[in-house]
Amino acid sequence: MMEGVFALLKTGGLAMYPLLFLSVVSWAVAIERLMNLRSSNFLSKNLKEAKSLLRSGDLDGAIKLLSLDTSLGSKAILRVLEDFKSGKVPKSGLTEALRTEIDLLVPKVEKNLALLSTIASLSPLIGLFGTITGLIKVFNAFSINQSETALNLLASGIGEALVAAATGLAVAIPALFFYWVFRIWGSNLLNRLEEELLEFVRLLP
Repeated sequence: MMEGVFALLKTGGLAMYPLLFLSVVSWAVAIERLMNLRSSNFLSKNLKEAKSLLRSGDLDGAIKLLSLDTSLGSKAILRVLEDFKSGKVPKSGLTEALRTEIDLLVPKVEKNLALLSTIASLSPLIGLFGTITGLIKVFNAFSINQSETALNLLASGIGEALVAAATGLAVAIPALFFYWVFRIWGSNLLNRLEEELLEFVRLLP
């Protein structure tokens, strides 16, 4: 398999090396996002139990339960409930305080998405660069008198141009796909989190 990769790198020319690097980065980001955008990292089972405690009027019990939870949603509502209990935030300001906490989670949800977008935009341009260098070889072939050398250079230039262009697209398409998948996924996750946490505000006495 490694021999095939090296042969592809050799065929595609210099543009293949940055494209290979960008491909590795984009897949690494995709794996990182798959692991860290799981619902359990934001919404845990303790949230439902904490809401049950609030329904029974046990604010201290809900705060204690949430303090044992490591999910980002639990930490967000915990800070709001503690501020409410201490009198720092009145009940009328809880909704705004909670939305502020959710806004602070946006960078965590959108982490590395800009990198995916950049890779999706940059890869075709690098592929185009490889295409141009390949075409330069093609034109150089016409300036060589020896027919055998010219044909070899012509074939090499065409191969480099096609492989570089195809690789640029092969890197860009998954990066763009992952960008939109994680952007929509993150947006839906934040909406679910906001709905879940706003219910805490409605349950407070």
